[in-house]
Amino acid sequence: MAALRSLIAGALAPTLLVLLSSPGQLFAQSTQETLYDVIRLSTQASVEVDNDLMVVTLAVQEEDKDAAVLATKVNETMTWALEILDSYESIAVRSRNYQTFPKYDSTKTRQLVGWRASQSIELETDNFAAAGKAIQTLQERLQVKNINLSVKPATRENAADVLIENALNAFKDRAALVQRNFNSGGFRILELDISSNRSAPISRNARVMTLESSSSLSVESAPAIAAGSSTVQVQIQGRIQLD
Repeated sequence: MAALRSLIAGALAPTLLVLLSSPGQLFAQSTQETLYDVIRLSTQASVEVDNDLMVVTLAVQEEDKDAAVLATKVNETMTWALEILDSYESIAVRSRNYQTFPKYDSTKTRQLVGWRASQSIELETDNFAAAGKAIQTLQERLQVKNINLSVKPATRENAADVLIENALNAFKDRAALVQRNFNSGGFRILELDISSNRSAPISRNARVMTLESSSSLSVESAPAIAAGSSTVQVQIQGRIQLD
């Protein structure tokens, strides 16, 4: 946490927007009370956080003239994959939909000549090394469709909490600066709004790997995965009134 605070302190980039009220520009509360010397301030802070969550989608695709035989092939491959993944306690596994499509010949009559089926599984983990080994094995019979990297919700929340503390301090510092500049005896906060991008599932900086087929990766070695980073940002907007 100390390292994170130090990194955030260097990334803090406060901004200041000042709007002074004038006889023609007055702010009013719900009680219709006229407020003078009201100033709007804005600060923001951001930090790059290492991605620590991986979601991998793999799929089995088979073809056969007999739909029942086809289903058996897919089920056998999925059972094989799930048995392998049972040994990886750090990987959560979710089975996805089974899909079947008819296959026609290229003649004008388009005769049905068989069936094509697919089913996918989704792996989620924060253990990138284990995921690499699992993918290496599963590629013997499954195709890697995509690998998404992002920041876990808890990690994003912790980073946002530190940013909020720093942004609030920056907001108060800016308010004190305005107070001194206008030779005011003090100030009070009328309104404060705090927002962040902590709910974003995947940052623009998260590395996304998309593969058309398993042939693009060697089964002999685990795929190289660059974790990358995601941006966590907090913005504070508010109004103060000078005494």
